[in-house]
Amino acid sequence: MRPLFAVLAMVLAAGLTVGCSEVVDKTRSPAPTGCFIGHADEPLHLTAEQTFNAAVIAAVGLREGMDDQAVTVAIATAFQESQLANIDYGDRDSLGLFQQRPSVGWGTEEEILDPVYASFKFYEKLRHIDGWKDMAVTEAAQAVQISAHPDLYAQWEDEALIVAAAFAGGQEAGVTCIAGTTRADSTDAAALAEAYAYQWGAEVSAVEDRTVAIAADEETAGWNRASWAVAKSHEYDIASVEYAGMRWEPGEDGWVRPEGEVTEVAAADESIVHITLNIPE
Repeated sequence: MRPLFAVLAMVLAAGLTVGCSEVVDKTRSPAPTGCFIGHADEPLHLTAEQTFNAAVIAAVGLREGMDDQAVTVAIATAFQESQLANIDYGDRDSLGLFQQRPSVGWGTEEEILDPVYASFKFYEKLRHIDGWKDMAVTEAAQAVQISAHPDLYAQWEDEALIVAAAFAGGQEAGVTCIAGTTRADSTDAAALAEAYAYQWGAEVSAVEDRTVAIAADEETAGWNRASWAVAKSHEYDIASVEYAGMRWEPGEDGWVRPEGEVTEVAAADESIVHITLNIPE
């Protein structure tokens, strides 16, 4: 796994070129893509789609009053079942993030392929399992899934803990994503606000022009929502996310603390997450 924001350029030996200088061929350097989770020397690298789905799973868990332990169980399960992809196929009639089956009562095909619904159904069953909080992650996952391979969830525990810390544990600046070669589809701030309401079960504080403001009653809640907002750049053309005096923009710099003149939006306010979308082309 590569370090966060590592320089991936290939250095060509000077050899027969003029002088003794080395030449960096940037055209042969693969551009970083996807998202990086956590603050380790080698943070967890996920695709933009995986990060988007992880953010949904965490948001629904918090909406339902579940904690970061429950989110860890859900994320580990989704890693094993679908690699955090909302797939429309699986064993027999299994579908979606958690490979839930319509034929055994998880819901209709359309419902299961809705990540919000699928996450809700996972937590609904988890909360009714006696003693799940005292179980190992793989045991709690198996109690929900009833898999033919119950031990396989354990292999994703480390990754799930990292993801849950960023999206449910309030880790500061825990998620950063790099823009792809094309801009995201939506620049509709009202649609982003509706997505927040659906996933979190709460209204945003304000929608004004291209900016969405989300209230946070304390820092942990604020960073959970700020990380969710960054993950939404997979679907929305987000120019910046600002919280607690830090700003994220979709590039390799990740979260930074603005220098020089600090705008009101970028001020160290732990009560509001500000999301600004790009101007439509």
